[in-house]
Amino acid sequence: MTSTFVLVAVSDPVIHPEATHVAAATGHDVIDTIDPREITRLLPRAHAALVDADIARHIATLPRRAGVHVLAADPGPVDWQAAMQAHAENAWVVPAQAPELLGALGHARAPADPAAAPASAAGTVIAVCGAAGGAGASTLAAALARVATRSHPTTLLDAVDHSGGLDLLLGVEETPGIRWPELRLGEGTVDAVDLRAALPVTPDGITCLSAARSTIADPFSLTPELVRPVLQALQDSAGVTIVDTPSHGPVADAVADSCDHVVLLIPAEVRAAAAAAGLVSGFGARRCTVAGVLRHRSWSGLSRADVEKITRCEILSTLGTVSRLSRSVELGGLPQRLPAPLATTARLVLESAGVAL
Repeated sequence: MTSTFVLVAVSDPVIHPEATHVAAATGHDVIDTIDPREITRLLPRAHAALVDADIARHIATLPRRAGVHVLAADPGPVDWQAAMQAHAENAWVVPAQAPELLGALGHARAPADPAAAPASAAGTVIAVCGAAGGAGASTLAAALARVATRSHPTTLLDAVDHSGGLDLLLGVEETPGIRWPELRLGEGTVDAVDLRAALPVTPDGITCLSAARSTIADPFSLTPELVRPVLQALQDSAGVTIVDTPSHGPVADAVADSCDHVVLLIPAEVRAAAAAAGLVSGFGARRCTVAGVLRHRSWSGLSRADVEKITRCEILSTLGTVSRLSRSVELGGLPQRLPAPLATTARLVLESAGVAL
């Protein structure tokens, strides 16, 4: 019988969260222990074993077996002597090499059950775009994800290069999981289940693929070649994907080519409405369904009718400044219990996109 669990035997508290996260992403069960007696008993039956250098020295005293992987904290160094003594298949630094480690472990696949799912498992992809800077598109995108996740598997994608990171907005910046710079897709198709399993997840179930923060000059740049296969995988899998999208550029074009619906957050101001008119035309040319949310900031010079006339875009909802929301987000991320105006707007947008709530 094929083993169905990954053994995590990591005593290092820095490495341990990453090891358990990668093990869970394989789809196998996970057994987590540092008891030498348990390790001796379980190792022969495990699909694979993730260990640190200290545990590797105990593994070296046991009969040799395949599938042992030694982990070290990023940036290293790796204790290659311990790895060789344990006859490890390889050694990895995490989280930097977490995607490669996941690929080496493989993943469990349950037999397909035709009766268990509908014939079409296509997901819904909704792009959220601000017609002007500071309109609050990221907050609206996170709110859409927060409402959608109550009924559907939901992923929130940060497609704005060099942003602060949507994991901060959701309050999961310390949660283990892959960010854009760590994502290594390799050749072939991307499995949406594996992708979601490798991402940080909020307590209410939103998986988030966000930008990463660095205190040094970072050469990473988000490209269409990275965004497209991720969106394709999520679109081919049941669930809802919300994409915080830039207004222009190659990544914006890639999102527009892959999404089903676009929601524009439009400040009720002349320049923002003029910019939104161009965005509506551009998204429409890619056959996306475009709808608007009117945003009233400190001063608004246009009415709902004015903006609909200028942009030729249906306005689904009007959203003003939500009292104390900025402070709540700064202190702990977007609250799970959304303010009523934001929750109402999110529901209207999702229902307009055909998402059943």
